Amino acid sequence: MAATERKTIKSAGLQLSDWSALRYKGVAPEQHYLIEGSFPLGVVSILAAMGDTGKGMLTLKLALEIACGEDLTVEVFGGKVLQHGTAVVFTSEDDQAEVHRRLQKLDPTDLRLKSPEKLFIIPLPNAGGPFPMVRETPEGPRTTSEFTQVVRQLQAIEDLKLVVFDPLSSFVHADVNADPAVGSYLTGLLANLASETGATVIVVHHMRKPPGQKPIDSAEQARDAIRGSSALVDGVRMAYALWPAQDQIVQQTCQTLNLIPEPRSFYQGAVVKSNGPADRTIRTYKRNSIGLLEDLTARIKGQQPSTYDLLGVLAGGIRMAASRRHPFTHTGVNGVFKHRHRLPEAFHHMPRHKLENMVQELLNERPPRVVKGTLLGSKEQKWLDSPWGLFADGKGRIEEGADRLKND
Repeated sequence: MAATERKTIKSAGLQLSDWSALRYKGVAPEQHYLIEGSFPLGVVSILAAMGDTGKGMLTLKLALEIACGEDLTVEVFGGKVLQHGTAVVFTSEDDQAEVHRRLQKLDPTDLRLKSPEKLFIIPLPNAGGPFPMVRETPEGPRTTSEFTQVVRQLQAIEDLKLVVFDPLSSFVHADVNADPAVGSYLTGLLANLASETGATVIVVHHMRKPPGQKPIDSAEQARDAIRGSSALVDGVRMAYALWPAQDQIVQQTCQTLNLIPEPRSFYQGAVVKSNGPADRTIRTYKRNSIGLLEDLTARIKGQQPSTYDLLGVLAGGIRMAASRRHPFTHTGVNGVFKHRHRLPEAFHHMPRHKLENMVQELLNERPPRVVKGTLLGSKEQKWLDSPWGLFADGKGRIEEGADRLKND
């Protein structure tokens, strides 16, 4: 239905007769995406992260690619940018000078100046300050006249593809974090804007640290860490979160790609809520020299051996240790995790459960590449060895002074 038709129905008030089942006959319209596998067109989404993550640079990069991009293979947030048109970014924290500096880093060849009418970045500190979308009143949350004026201007842009409000808290004069009614009202208001313009509307929002200051280690924890009542996340069609990578992930990434583990430079990100099909891969990002988060996921996958290959390397390391009379046990004080420094480097930073599960997988193989054997004169089967080794044959001896192994 055309925009003029939508406005006519809206101005006349809701008419049930306009919405009979005839509206839904035939083939349903296809869901189109702004970014492959994540941000859909025509709906409102949340981009959530803690402070100083680099989300502002990412949204500017996305806006540049949509408005001025010429390379159809460019990826942002882990997927290809599929749409080109007009992008509008409202930033309430960065002033014009800061925005200019960021654009100069992201677009040193001034590509943005070839189609300036396609890219609008409004630094609100220089444009009268942030305007509220919603204000609390005695009757509950209400839309402001300032936002209504902005919406009219956005509706007039024919090829609008992206609208960003950064951060959300600056645009709501009500308690969006604690009041479910405010969250529901706000997401409904933004959903209406997205539907009427056909654009992706992204609200940038903050995340809180998990209870006990523990690091986030899953997409589910990241979703739970998004600030606000559940109505806020439940009211959007898609939510993408960015969070600091755990030390273990940083070490593995740096080892795999030969990088320096710089502080506050490595992050993970994923779709943490979606009402439709989405790529839920947890991606690893690194802040580059200009402050932009670069997706390292494909490089990591290209450099890491497969699980099948790792099992072969692990079996070889276990058999080699036994042949040198310095055998491992599966778990415990002489276990593979406790003495992983004697295994090949690929296992040095592997989590305990993963490493021990891989050993169990080797023990379960038929025919097995690794078995549990005994010491000479003992009946306790616990020492890992080749099926043809001395420990497997019950004749094994641990060499005196073995590398911190205990013969218990």
